[in-house]
Amino acid sequence: MSFFEPISGADFDKKLAAARATAGARIIDVRSAVEFAEGHVPGVEHIPLNQIPTLDAPKDTPIFLYCRSGARSARGCKALEKLGFTNVTNLGGILDYKGPVEA
Repeated sequence: MSFFEPISGADFDKKLAAARATAGARIIDVRSAVEFAEGHVPGVEHIPLNQIPTLDAPKDTPIFLYCRSGARSARGCKALEKLGFTNVTNLGGILDYKGPVEA
């Protein structure tokens, strides 16, 4: 992740498609349980931001995070990078997502 990468933007769907095409990728919604239950991207994992440091995965696992606007997922990316994860991407915010949601 680059410091100059936008937190949020119209490219959420493009990044999500790339994440889905990445072998072994984990796509994680870091919002609260209430937010997740209100609607999320189909087929993703839910790990609230405060639980991200407990993520159990090989350090080179492709991990893609998103939240409501992109700010919490950016913090989650930084936390994972500090823990030694090397393949972390902030998808941004679900507010920019154009596809279907499931509750």
